[in-house]
Amino acid sequence: MKRLFFNGHVAGLLAASVILLVLKSLQPFFNGSPPLLLFLVAVMLAAWFSGFSAGLLITGLSGLASAYFLVNPEHSFAIADSGDRLRLVFLVSVGVVLSLIIERLRQAERRVLQTVLERKQGLYREVVERRETEKALLDAKRALELEIAERKDAEAVLRQSENLLRLITDTTPAAISYVDCKYRYRWVNETYERWFGEDWAQIRGRRVRDVMGDVAWQHIQPLLDRALSGDTVAFELEVPYQASGTRWISATYTPDTDAEGQVRGVVALVNDIADRKQIEAKLQEQADQLREADRRKNEFLAMLGHELRNPLAPIRNAVKIMRRPDAPDPALHWAREVVDRQVEHLVRLVDDLLDVSRIVQGKLTLQKASVELAALIDQAVETCEPLLDARRHRFVVSIPDQSVRIEGDAVRLAQAVSNLLVNAAKYTPDGGEIWLTATCENGEVLISVRDTGEGISPALLPHLFEVFTQAERTLDRAQGGLGLGLTIVQKIVELHGGHVEAYSEGPGRGSEFVVRLPLDLAAILPENAA
Repeated sequence: MKRLFFNGHVAGLLAASVILLVLKSLQPFFNGSPPLLLFLVAVMLAAWFSGFSAGLLITGLSGLASAYFLVNPEHSFAIADSGDRLRLVFLVSVGVVLSLIIERLRQAERRVLQTVLERKQGLYREVVERRETEKALLDAKRALELEIAERKDAEAVLRQSENLLRLITDTTPAAISYVDCKYRYRWVNETYERWFGEDWAQIRGRRVRDVMGDVAWQHIQPLLDRALSGDTVAFELEVPYQASGTRWISATYTPDTDAEGQVRGVVALVNDIADRKQIEAKLQEQADQLREADRRKNEFLAMLGHELRNPLAPIRNAVKIMRRPDAPDPALHWAREVVDRQVEHLVRLVDDLLDVSRIVQGKLTLQKASVELAALIDQAVETCEPLLDARRHRFVVSIPDQSVRIEGDAVRLAQAVSNLLVNAAKYTPDGGEIWLTATCENGEVLISVRDTGEGISPALLPHLFEVFTQAERTLDRAQGGLGLGLTIVQKIVELHGGHVEAYSEGPGRGSEFVVRLPLDLAAILPENAA
């Protein structure tokens, strides 16, 4: 039953049925214009649990159900009113876009979770293997201790046992030593010798402090004292050795007791775990990055829902006016302008989402040609001029007098410059100043957009061009947007062989974006030759 409930097709169909019943029962309260966009709840459920195909199916069924049961004439797929047709088209369009977005987000989430799971499994296997190695070494040590205890009176057998112990321990990367109750070395393996750059003959009988150094001894002595008191001590510690430098170690100090239970020494098994610590730090960093990406994804979804919802209220009001038979012509004209303006806003949002999707998938294609810089600037300024005029900004343009050409896609380059101008206009208070400057320098064209606006905090600057990055604002902020504009600018500029940089002295002190693009040398050389 649970599996059936979480099937996207079933969940979406049930939700759509419930919404249809509710809208049908409340239809008198809506004056014949029920809010069809409620069906998007069913579309999102279907897309979340079963992907794009389920969302598309529920979108289609919702549109058919709305046309048949909720739109005049009822119980017929014929739609008499153009406003109703517009509402149905808008319902289906938004449903398809939402299904596609949710499908992409779910795919990204599954890839991230799979990557994290694989890395955790790899780390777990490494830890298990290390523990098995340590256990094998401890088993070997105990076997050797039993053999030495049984033949302690036979000097030849003792030497044979010592040689056998060295043969075994020298094959392991762990540093192994035996220290007596007076903190003197009685035995070390080859790895231990390499760590400190001295052979066994130089280390034999010396105090641990003399070999390790005073600073390392301050770290080790308390742990060694615990082992000499009879406790088995296991620890991980960063130790600054005198001869071999600072090392991250994982060590086990095991007390060695005689027949009467008195401790006569300590066996130290020490592993260098610097590589493991680096892996752990890297995994932690990646986990932090994943959490940050997940946080920004959730913020973006909330922002997207808000941005898509904003145009719906004026569109709904406009449709109501258009449906009134006695509506005067000025009111109808106003309603058509509202619908046109809000649909244009939705199209811009969807275009930004599609551009980012193409960029992420590497599917953004360029139609490159030799482009005149002045024409490019004019096209970008023409796009943003209404916004600049509406906010009464003082706008200054400065470009070279001579002809300057760039090889690239004129539409995309104009889009990049336009995005920077829109960004400056949105974050510059009414009546502020904006400068657009273009210069040539060292075979490059530098296009600068500078403003006297809100500025950028130092913490935000390194992440400014990441997807969905915006300064902290509430969902009802006046600037709007999805935080995709600067990402699109960066990717378009990089596809043209250039790069974009951002500068700001801090909040309230304005900002500057500089685009660097290579000159079209093929267009310059023939002119120079002439």
